[in-house]
Amino acid sequence: MVWGAFGCHPHFARYYNESQERSVLQALRHPKAVAFGEIGLDYSYKCTTPVPQQHKIFERQLQLAVSLNKPIVIHCREADRDLLGILKKCVPSDFKIHRHCFTGSYSVIQPLLEYFPNMSVGFTAVLTYTSAWEARDALKKIPLERVIVETDSPYFLPRGVPKSLCQFAHPGLALHTVREIARIKDQPLSNTLATLRENTSRLYSL
Repeated sequence: MVWGAFGCHPHFARYYNESQERSVLQALRHPKAVAFGEIGLDYSYKCTTPVPQQHKIFERQLQLAVSLNKPIVIHCREADRDLLGILKKCVPSDFKIHRHCFTGSYSVIQPLLEYFPNMSVGFTAVLTYTSAWEARDALKKIPLERVIVETDSPYFLPRGVPKSLCQFAHPGLALHTVREIARIKDQPLSNTLATLRENTSRLYSL
């Protein structure tokens, strides 16, 4: 019950070369490789790849993803305006896209959702944090049919899970996030689970 996504994260885009590209493409030929990513832009202090190089490698990988017809998993930190411009330039509007680990406001994601009707938005256990009011507000305004649940393991241990029991997030803890989504959406847990499962199956053709 495991599938794969392969790509070059912006943190490592400075090392991207023809050999690495061949390795990624070879991995994507596996029958259980369902997506290209996570790829994208990261303007935070954590990323040392120069911005122009990030743009070049991101655009190259978008072109490959489109040519392979593989859904795209997007990483974006502090680069939302440039992200929208590059996606519009390189990706057909009806392409399947997973905006991974979204923690921002609705005003940030709204232009992407409007331009890309097959984009899904991934939410993690960040939703369970009291400080994540922007993400919860965004979730209220995004249709449940366009939401994906994820962990971003090993990060974002759900609030209330003691570290003495679990040091890292993992898929088994995703139910905490699903419960929070159901609460925010005022939906039964069973309906929320079924819809999220259907969303994931549709996005990745599982």
